[in-house]
Amino acid sequence: RAEVALHKEIDDLWIIIYGRVYNVTNWARKHPGGEVVLTNYGGEDASIVFETFHKNMKFVRGHMGQFYIGDIVDEEKELKEIEKDFLRLREKMIEKGFFKANPLFYIFHTVHIILLEILGIFILYYFGSGWIPWILSAVIIAISQQQAGWTHHDYGHRSVFKSRKHNQLLQDFTTTFLKGSMASWWNSRHFPHHSKPNNKNDPD
Repeated sequence: RAEVALHKEIDDLWIIIYGRVYNVTNWARKHPGGEVVLTNYGGEDASIVFETFHKNMKFVRGHMGQFYIGDIVDEEKELKEIEKDFLRLREKMIEKGFFKANPLFYIFHTVHIILLEILGIFILYYFGSGWIPWILSAVIIAISQQQAGWTHHDYGHRSVFKSRKHNQLLQDFTTTFLKGSMASWWNSRHFPHHSKPNNKNDPD
C-alpha cells in the first residue's frame, strides 16, 4: 500500500480494489462518473465505493483487466472492520429490496410535476397577476420544482431504470427542461460528493 500511495495524481493514478492494483491514469478523464471520483481515491483502497457505484458488476469487471498491474501483499488485503460492516449492511438492504425502484412510480411522478408546472402557469394566464393568483401560482410551482429536484436526483444516480441511457434521458429532461440547469454540471459535482463526502475536495 505504501508504494500505491505514491501514485495519487491525475497523471499518475493507481487505486486498489479488493487487493488488486489498477493503473487508471489513462482512464480517469474518460470515466463516466468523472475524474474526481477516481482522484478522490488516488493511491488508496477504493473497494467499497467501487462496489457501491457500479450496478452492472459483470460488465465493469469485464473491462478492468486492461488496467490491472498487480496485487498488494497478502497481509494488507484485509478490509477494515467498518468496511466489512458496511458490506454486510448493504447486502441486507439488497435482500430486503431497498434498492429496487419502481419505474412506473417515477414516470407518473414526472407527469404530475409537469401538470403542476402547467397549472401554475395557467393560473397566471387565466386569472392575471393579482396577489391571490400570483401567490397560488408561486406555491404550486415551488412544490413542482422541489419535487423535480429530488426526482432528477434519483435519475441522476441511475437508480430508476436498468438502462443507463433511460436514466440519463429522464435526468436531462427534469434537470434541463424543468429545472433550467445542466445535468452534466450536477453530475460533475454530485458524483464526487458521494464517492467521498464531507472532505476538502467535496464540491457539494
